[in-house]
Amino acid sequence: MQTTLRTMSVALVMSAMLLAAPLTADAGELSLSEFTKVEKRDDVGEVVRCSIRTYLPPPPPKKNPMAAMGLGGMMGGGKSKPVKRPQIVLISMIHLGEKGFFQAVNKELATCDLVLYEEQGDADLGGLSGKMISGLTGLSFQGTEIPFNKKTWRSADLSNDSLMRMLGMDPVAMKRMKKMMKNMGGFKLDKRMLESNPMLKQMIPTREKIIAQLRGASESKKLAEGFGEMADVILYQRNAIAIGELTKASHGQYKRVALIYGAAHMPAIEAYMTKTLHYKHSTTVWNDAVYADAEISKARANGSSSTKSPAKPQPKVRPKKPAAAKGKGWF
Repeated sequence: MQTTLRTMSVALVMSAMLLAAPLTADAGELSLSEFTKVEKRDDVGEVVRCSIRTYLPPPPPKKNPMAAMGLGGMMGGGKSKPVKRPQIVLISMIHLGEKGFFQAVNKELATCDLVLYEEQGDADLGGLSGKMISGLTGLSFQGTEIPFNKKTWRSADLSNDSLMRMLGMDPVAMKRMKKMMKNMGGFKLDKRMLESNPMLKQMIPTREKIIAQLRGASESKKLAEGFGEMADVILYQRNAIAIGELTKASHGQYKRVALIYGAAHMPAIEAYMTKTLHYKHSTTVWNDAVYADAEISKARANGSSSTKSPAKPQPKVRPKKPAAAKGKGWF
C-alpha cells in the first residue's frame, strides 16, 4: 500500500507544482488576475474563475516586404497579396475543475482550426490519478474532460519523457508506476487513507487548497523559489516552447488559433504576443472553474443556477404620464 501511495504522490506532483508557480507578474506583463482569479459572489460564494481572451492580428503591411526591398519582380513577391494572420485565443486552464468549466472550454475549442496544447504527462497515469482525485473532491480532470483531436491539435510543450528527465525523474520508473496503477483496478481514495498518509494528503489539490493558493498569490513566488531549477523547467522553459509554437502558428494559414495552457504561464506568453507579435486584445470571457462549496458544484451540475441566490427586488412601477398632444414634441 505504501508503494501505491508513493506512486500516486509522484503522479500528482505536477498539479501541486503548477499551483506553486510564480503568480506575480514580471515587469511589462499583465497580472495573473487577468487570467485567473478568486471571486466571492452572493450566488455561489467563493469561486475560481479562468478567462478566455481573444486577440486580433495586426493589419497586413500595405506594401509587400519583398517589393519594398526592390526584390518583388525577381522573387515573385510583387504579385502576391499579404496573408491575413489568424485570431489567437488564450485559454487559461486549470487541470482540476468543474465539469461545466471544461464544457465551456470545449465549446470554444470547437471554433478553432488549430489548438496548441500543454502536455498533461502520461495520459493513462494522469487519467487514473485524476479519476481518484475526482472521487474524493468532486472535481473533474482536464485530461478526461477535453478530448484530444489529432487533426487539429499540436503540442506546444516538452514531451513527457523530456520533462521527466529534466525534473530528475526516470521515465522507465514512471512506466512501471503506470502499470502498477492499472493493476489496482477499482482502487479509490478515501478520507481515512489521506489521514493516515500526511505526504499524500499534502499533495492532493483539493478545492480548499486550489482556492487558498490563488487567493494568496503574493506568497506563491516564495513557494516557487523553493523548487529552484525545477520551477525554471516547469514554467519558464516551457513558456519558451509555447511562444515558439504560437509564433509559427500566427503566420500560418489558419483562421483561429487557440493556446490552451495553465494560467500561470499566460502573463509571459501574452506579453510576447502583444509586444513582439503585435496582437491586440479584443474580448474576454470568464468561466467559473472551481467552487469552494461542493454543494454549489452539485447544484450547478444538475442545471440549477439559483442556489444561494438572493431574491431580486421587484422593480418599482412608475405611473404612466399622459400622452403628449400631437405636434408638441418629437419624443
